[in-house]
Amino acid sequence: MIKTLITPENTSISLELPASFVGKQVEIIAFTINESVKESGEQDYTLTHYASQKSLEKDWLTEEEDKAWQNL
Repeated sequence: MIKTLITPENTSISLELPASFVGKQVEIIAFTINESVKESGEQDYTLTHYASQKSLEKDWLTEEEDKAWQNL
């Protein structure tokens, strides 16, 4: 995983990725820092939810997980 903060100088950005990323799906998420924090100063966890949904579904959406939770 690569995580970085940038301040773009125009409407275009360019990314250099490690060679190990070539041929694989890569998810890019862009939002301003102000979008992730409510005016009241509280963290907006909605963005975290969207960012982690794909990652979590790999572990959670399996037959093994369905069996583990079937009696709850």
